Amino acid sequence: MPENSKRKRRSLKVYISVINYRTLIAVLLAFIATWVSYQYKLIYNLDLTLISVAVVFPLVFTLGSAFQRREKALEHLGRAKGALAAIKYSFSFARRVSEEDKQGIYEEINNVKTELIQFLYSDSDDKELLNNAIGKIQGFIIAQRENMGRSLALRVYRLMRDVIMGVENTIAIKVHRTPYSIRAYCKLFIYVFPFFYAPTLIKNIQYAQMDIETIFFTPSPPHGEEHLTWIIYGLNMVISFFLITLYNVQEQIENPFDQHGIDDIILKNYEIDY
Repeated sequence: MPENSKRKRRSLKVYISVINYRTLIAVLLAFIATWVSYQYKLIYNLDLTLISVAVVFPLVFTLGSAFQRREKALEHLGRAKGALAAIKYSFSFARRVSEEDKQGIYEEINNVKTELIQFLYSDSDDKELLNNAIGKIQGFIIAQRENMGRSLALRVYRLMRDVIMGVENTIAIKVHRTPYSIRAYCKLFIYVFPFFYAPTLIKNIQYAQMDIETIFFTPSPPHGEEHLTWIIYGLNMVISFFLITLYNVQEQIENPFDQHGIDDIILKNYEIDY
């Protein structure tokens, strides 16, 4: 029973997490747009293909880009962690390096993982502590070069390249987001879209048999069946809800490390040591 309750709460969280203040604004604007269209007889039959492309195409583009960034982040984190583990195993075969020094470098390797995860969790872009942690491994290699031997030192240097590339690429994903101008454009058009959509819905559903001229020049055109009015209100609000929900999903995975979205990367998995 407790397990079922956890699953239900998780399912509920999945649906609620994408609803926020933007959802309320979009749905409210859809209601207002429909009311204004009725009130001022803004009724026309507009081809919505171009308008739909103006909204859907950039929205799908940014959503796809955000998911690609998330998958790339998983790849880079895995590369960095795997390289750090390989460095640790490499040092374990260095016979001339004392056990005390080995334990010291093991701690520094773990410290790099810790600082990387702390940096990804934080809202700051200051990576000084992370750079210092990586620099300590570099300093240890230089200090122990004679005891490690040439072949082992070269192998560790190659692995350090993978560590640095994985770390820097992960940092770039956190710092550099999908283009903000496109996201702002998407949000603007989602808010404006109901004002184009409502008049077309009214014409195609409620006044399908009437000419535009007749509607405009009739002092009080008949509203037709009452349930059609509510259907039009509902359709406009539902479409706006869907569009803004997709936008909210994109915003949640924009930073896959902040743990604010249900699809964020579970960073604690990268704290596990081998």
